[in-house]
Order: sequence, then structure tokens, then C-alpha cells
Amino acid sequence: MSATAGAMPIKTATETALKNNPDLQRTEHSIAVAEESLKSAKAQKGFSVSATASGSFSKTEGSADSEGVSGGLTGSVPLYSGRKLESQIKSAELGIDIAKFDYAQAKDDLIYSVASAYVDALENLATSKVDLETESNLSEHERNIAALYDAGAKAKIDYLRAQVETSNALQDAAKSHAAYEVSLANLATLMSLDSIMNLTVEEIGVNSNIGDLENYLTAAENNREDLKADELRIEQGELNVIIAKSGWKPSISASAGTGIDSRSRSWHITPDVSAGVSANWSIFDGGVTRAEVDSAKLEVERLKLAMKSDVDSVRESVITAYKNLKIALMRVRTTQKAAELAEEERYIATEKYNAGEGILLDILDAEVALSTAKKNHVSAKYDVARYSFDLAHATGNTLAAIR
Repeated sequence: MSATAGAMPIKTATETALKNNPDLQRTEHSIAVAEESLKSAKAQKGFSVSATASGSFSKTEGSADSEGVSGGLTGSVPLYSGRKLESQIKSAELGIDIAKFDYAQAKDDLIYSVASAYVDALENLATSKVDLETESNLSEHERNIAALYDAGAKAKIDYLRAQVETSNALQDAAKSHAAYEVSLANLATLMSLDSIMNLTVEEIGVNSNIGDLENYLTAAENNREDLKADELRIEQGELNVIIAKSGWKPSISASAGTGIDSRSRSWHITPDVSAGVSANWSIFDGGVTRAEVDSAKLEVERLKLAMKSDVDSVRESVITAYKNLKIALMRVRTTQKAAELAEEERYIATEKYNAGEGILLDILDAEVALSTAKKNHVSAKYDVARYSFDLAHATGNTLAAIR
């Protein structure tokens, strides 16, 4: 089907959302936060300098006033931390990778949301057109019956019933058009647009070829960014166990410093230089370290269970989308045939009524059947697109399904 004039293609809608969506931008900023955390972790292992200063003043009767300033600079560098600092750095590095995976997954989720909203808009637009067509057909019946009624060939009750059915069809058309505008508003929100003015959609192409289920399941396990992030979170948790265990080990650091002392009157500055290695080892901490280690181990187990749950959820999503797509493809064929038969039934009922051989109820039933058949075909057609996007999202690459 040709593109609607002035319509926004689905690729453009996707690109606009990726550029403007604030939730995605917030997720992207988490990468920068993780990078700053890595800088902080690395700084803990580097050389540090601290300064001290103090002043004094004394006055004793019969003696001269005394005042002075003393201070010093001390530089230190950690030599051994029980793998604590190294593990913190590695954990921070993993944090950056996790943030990047989360961002990639957020992008795919947003693309999927845009695609779903786009399909909803297309389906609602097509449904609205069916309702408008039904209203137009019933209006034509009403005009024909009015002419027959004026000629005395039809009863007034037929004319009244035709008017009622036309009015009802007009209400259905109004509601379906409103649903279309709501779906456009949802699409605009994803793209961070202020208005749906001049926003329209065009038909999209979908791949009606469906492969083997096992291939989709394998693709999901390999491609899903959230599953990759889960794996790194488990690795992070194992590093936290090492960090917690460092509380049982000594910490060793080397330091060097200078002292400066200035006294009143003489104001003689004497620098003092010192250097050494110090060790700190907590022999007993009341069970604090044990509790931290146990907590870190339990968190690793929780993360493993969370990943297993996510894997199961992804597999279920793939299987569900796959089966729904297969059924939708079958429905497209059957509903197309049903619509053709309903069109023929409507024609026969109309001709018989106009020839005086049928009743109005036959026409109304045929119009309802035709409208239902066409809506079923619309539903099946766009379910193919919808479930194609479901399957692509479940396997971790929604963008590949956009044409």
C-alpha cells in the first residue's frame, strides 16, 4: 500500500523517540555516573596527601608571651588491602558495562514501545475506516428505503429502523476515530512531541516468514542486553564478597611526611621528615565482618535466582510471541476469505430487498457480518505486525523488525 501523504514513517518515529525521550536520556546519564564511580575507586588506590596545622598562644605572669604555629604534610599510598581496593576498581569497571547494557536494553524497549504504539494507531485507523464504510453503506440503505417509503413500497418501520442503524454506525465510527487519536497521542508522548497535529501514520511492511523456534530462543539468550547485565551483576556480587572478606585481613600502607614548627619571637622554622610503613589489622570486630560476608554471599544467590527468573521470562516471551505470530498469519488468510464471502452476502441481501424479495433484517445482518469480517481481518493483519515486534523484542533486536 502506498504511503500516506505527509505521514511519519515508523523509522522516523523511532529515531525521533531515541533522540527526544527523557527516560532514555536519564538512562544514558547513568553511564557517566558509573564512570565517575570508577575514577573514585581508582583514586582510593593512588597516592594521597593530607595536611595538618595548629596554633597556640600562652601568656604567663612574669614571662614573655609565647605563640606558635605547627603543621605538617603527610603523603601515603596503600600497599595491601586484602584485595579490597582492587575488587572495588573491578566492580566499578563492571558497573560501567552494566550501565551500557542497561542503556542498550532501554533503547530496545523504547523502539519496541514506539513500534507497538505505531501498530495500534494503524489498527485503530483501519478500524475507523471500516466503521465509516459501514456508516456510509447504512446511509445509502436509509436513502433507498426513504425513497421506497415515499413511494409507498416499504413500511415506515423499515425507514425508522434504517435511521436507527445509521445513527448507531455513526457512533461506532466516532468512537473508533477517537481511539485512533488516543493511539496517536500515545505515540507522540513516546517521541516527546507536544501535539498530534499533522501526525499521521503509514502502512508498514512485516516479514511473514517465520523460522524455527529454537533459533529464536538461542538468539534471545545471546542478544538480550538485560541478561548480559544480569551476568555482570552476579560477578559484581562475587567481588563484594571479596571486599567484605578483606575485613579479616590486614591493611598496609606506606607514608612520608614533613613537620613545620614556628615559635614567636624567633620565628625559627624547623622541618621534620618522617617515613614508614604501617599496618592495621582488626583482630575482633564483634562479628561485623562475618555479617557483611554472609550478606554479600546471600546477595550473590539472590542475583543468580533473579537471572534465572529473567531467563525463564525471556524464554516465555519468545515462545508466546512465536505462537501468537503463527496464529495471526493463519488468521490473515481465513479472515480475508470471510470478508470476501460477507461482501457477496451483503450484495445478495441488498438486491433481494430492492427487488421486494427480502426483508430489512437480512440487509442489517449482512452489514454487521461484513463489518465484523473486515474488522477481524484488520485485527489479524496488524496482529501479524504486533507479534512480529513482540518476537523481535523478545530476542533482543526490535530494530531489525522495523521496515
